[in-house]
Amino acid sequence: MKATAKAHPMQALIKYHGLRDWEQRIPYHDSISVNVAALYTTTSVEFGDFENDQALVDGSLITGRPLERILTVIDAVRRLASIEERVRVESWNSLPVGSAKGLGFSAAAGAALAAAAYRAAGLDRSLGWDTRLISRIARKLAGSACRSVVGEYARWYAGTCDEDSYAARIAGKNELDLAMLIIPFRAELSTEEAHREAELSAFFQARCVSAQKRCDELEAAIRGGDLERFGELVELDTLELHAVTMTGPKRLILTSPDSLKVVELVKQLRGEGVECFYSMQTGPSVFINTTWEDVEYVKAQVEELGYRAIKSGIGGPAKAE
Repeated sequence: MKATAKAHPMQALIKYHGLRDWEQRIPYHDSISVNVAALYTTTSVEFGDFENDQALVDGSLITGRPLERILTVIDAVRRLASIEERVRVESWNSLPVGSAKGLGFSAAAGAALAAAAYRAAGLDRSLGWDTRLISRIARKLAGSACRSVVGEYARWYAGTCDEDSYAARIAGKNELDLAMLIIPFRAELSTEEAHREAELSAFFQARCVSAQKRCDELEAAIRGGDLERFGELVELDTLELHAVTMTGPKRLILTSPDSLKVVELVKQLRGEGVECFYSMQTGPSVFINTTWEDVEYVKAQVEELGYRAIKSGIGGPAKAE
């Protein structure tokens, strides 16, 4: 009753903030992401006769709220498999936890955990490798994890309850073979706090309507291989997401001066004819979306500013080993 799985974090393209149902982690609107091949989380899950449930991340024992979120996934698997054994979870990240914010590692963590637990409990033998079900299980740790499960370009259908809130793959490299640069920056911020802040913005309801509409527009751009339209929509969504967070009661500003320097660089390069676009999630880290023809040049320009830039292609689904 032991298994290991690997999953990739994602770049949220149409982001979500706020949850209609916090217990089930049901969002207000659909969202879209693309998995990042260069980064990953590997998680081992073992059910057995342990004294208590235990989880370690990068060698550190996890307690409190993070452990509670891990156990929501484990408990869902235990119920499905009709088992009561205690669990030991060990997880490792390609970038240490806390070294950057806004790179989607909670998504990779949830996806790898759900996939490993599903295999360890034997559900793949009794139910088959049901990615829709695994995405629902992963969602219980972090909403975006459901998208990381299915890989490549994924859409999370918000739904109204546990059964119809899941992710599905909508496209892959053949439709839009994206080259990405990830520029990691640190920040002390809870994503859950940002979710709650955004819900209290006076602009939140308008955000929900526009984000839902934008999902359809972005999906069409991806399927059509239209990088320019893709970039325009993702940049707009980034600005809108940060606007609702900044206009909550605590006036949270998730960007940093370094983030803005990278954004300005992208705008400057685009003015020179380079096809590149920026994207940010909940945090100051920046993604640059570009072509494979231009990615090395853009990377060199980022590094000239003194920042680390991680090059990546599109990542696949969570896989149990």
